Amino acid sequence: MDTGTTPQDDSLIRLIEDEMACINIDAAWKESMMPFLTVEDDARIQARISYEDGRSEGLAEGRSEGRSEGEAAMAALMERLFAEGRTEDARRAAIDAGIRARLLNEYGL
Repeated sequence: MDTGTTPQDDSLIRLIEDEMACINIDAAWKESMMPFLTVEDDARIQARISYEDGRSEGLAEGRSEGRSEGEAAMAALMERLFAEGRTEDARRAAIDAGIRARLLNEYGL
C-alpha cells in the first residue's frame, strides 16, 4: 500500500485499498472526520506540553531541594570542623569536592 500498487493476488490488501479509495472520494465523510483528528492531535500536543511543564517544574524543585540539603550539610560540616579547630580542613573542603565528600562522610552528613 505504501508504494501505491496492490498485488493482484492479495485479496485483503485489495479490499482495504478499495475501501480507502471510496472513503477518500467521500468529501463529506472527510470533513466530518477532520474535527476528530484535530481534537486528537490537540490532545496529544497538550499532553506533551503538560508532561514537559511538569518535568521542568519537578527538575527545578529537585534542584532547589538538593541545593538546600547540600547547603545545610555544608553548614553543619563547617560548624563541626571549626568547633574542633580543623580550620585547614574547612578551607580545603570549601574548594575541593573530593575532600568535602570525604569529610561529609566522616561526620555522617
